[in-house]
Amino acid sequence: MRMNGLLVLGTLAGAAACVSRAAAAPPAMSVQLASGLIRVRPEGGPTLPPFGGIKAACNEYEPFQIVVRAGSKGLKEVSVELSDFRGDGGRLIPRRCLALFREHFVEVAEPSPKSKEGKGWYPDALIPFLDSKSVQPPAGARFNAVPFDVAPGGNQAVWVDVRVEKDAAPGDYTGAVTVAARGQAAITVPVQLTVWNFILPDRPSLRSNFGGFGGRVAREHGIEPSAPEFRPLERRYAEALAAHRLSPPIPAYLLPKVRADGSIDPAGTHPALKEWMESLQVTGFPIDLLGSDPLGKDRERNRTYLRSIHAYLKANGWEKLAYIYVLDEPNDANAYEEVRRRARLIHEAQPGIKVLCTEQPVPQDPDWGTLAGSVDIWVPLWPLFDEKAGRERLAAGEELWSYTALCQGEKGRDTPFWEIDFPLLNYRIPAWMSWRCGMTGLLYWSTVYREKVGDAWTRPRTYGEFNGEGSLFYPGAPAGLAGPVASMRLKQIREGLEDYEYLALLAARGEKAFAGQAAARLARSWTDWEENPARIYEVREELGKRLSRR
Repeated sequence: MRMNGLLVLGTLAGAAACVSRAAAAPPAMSVQLASGLIRVRPEGGPTLPPFGGIKAACNEYEPFQIVVRAGSKGLKEVSVELSDFRGDGGRLIPRRCLALFREHFVEVAEPSPKSKEGKGWYPDALIPFLDSKSVQPPAGARFNAVPFDVAPGGNQAVWVDVRVEKDAAPGDYTGAVTVAARGQAAITVPVQLTVWNFILPDRPSLRSNFGGFGGRVAREHGIEPSAPEFRPLERRYAEALAAHRLSPPIPAYLLPKVRADGSIDPAGTHPALKEWMESLQVTGFPIDLLGSDPLGKDRERNRTYLRSIHAYLKANGWEKLAYIYVLDEPNDANAYEEVRRRARLIHEAQPGIKVLCTEQPVPQDPDWGTLAGSVDIWVPLWPLFDEKAGRERLAAGEELWSYTALCQGEKGRDTPFWEIDFPLLNYRIPAWMSWRCGMTGLLYWSTVYREKVGDAWTRPRTYGEFNGEGSLFYPGAPAGLAGPVASMRLKQIREGLEDYEYLALLAARGEKAFAGQAAARLARSWTDWEENPARIYEVREELGKRLSRR
């Protein structure tokens, strides 16, 4: 089933006029604007909430969608031109800051466990009109962005990312989009943008680890991980993560050389590593223990290595980013003891390197003993988080992150699961929950996982019975790109991380209590949150206006 679309922007009045005309006779084309938190399926008449324009801080992205419904004859060969956004006194948000994407539909034939939205076609992959590197339309694509068609009686949305640069002048702006289609008169309509009077920081305040890329990305693009072409491809994936305020992984070839005794030699890698860390705003420096037996025959080598790598990181101001992901999901007495033994080695060899573990402070079985005193960064699964225990660990000077995987948890106590067939708000609300719970990091196991290579664009099942699990990017080759294609889900993770910055900026101004109260209005617990997208925007606007005061 092939779904194509049309991009048209309109004011509220224009959208209302379209609806009014539809009551008399279906128009050849009707248009509504929508926020980025709404999914529009390809069939059926969309009923969308009112749209009041977009609002953003400086150094922030803000998305919106253009929802087009075709009449009984459909629409052919649609093209789009988007103008600068202009304000009074010569203020300008130039066209180079605007990116357009056609929303590609995937069919969920078998819903994920606990699915909230069920079977059907979902918009998810965002095919860019222009390659961000060449600033030209992608060539040789199996899935094209533009020009495109809209099926008779069908819906198609186009995603727009507006990037407000750091030095943009605050105030109100108006842009215009012109849409043309075969046999249709061109339509030009205005779009409103408000830029608030504050700037988001370059480096994300909410740290993250979303896994690596490796051979899976290479194979999806038809190359080998050892091929020279893989490094620029890996770079583009890393840049895409950074553009969504997520910390990209550090490639192994950029790490300092490790000598036989465990000491390091950074001379050959330092300039490239420094550029990667600074340009991509990396927020974490994961360290791996050396060898197959770090507590036995490799113990002394690891002691030397930990001291050597810490000294190097400290010399470059990176030591606070360092941690060792000591063990993944320890789930019995032996695993708990392994965490304690490894943590003892790390803490004795080099105080200051933190131990991260995907586990909650309260063990599922008391007989396993405690990991308190061994773990420095706790990363509980959302349904297993104990708020009282979390506060105790924060009071002890430790850190809290969190993570999700699959659709785990007790029946009737759902958390914001990250599958395609759940609301987009699920991807945004965890940042608000993180702030309310004092969490400073977010972990997810992969952005590129897929059991079967080569079917990303047609088969949403990525891991067992789960749709989109561990997969936030689509391989760009079918869209004519030597890099990734972002999903709508990834965009909403970015939006949540930007929301987190609003809260962090308020706290930095001495308004931490107010920020906490605002977050609690939307994120009451990991199993109880505001599900109305309009409320997210209301609270966000309240924060934006407050931060704009000087």
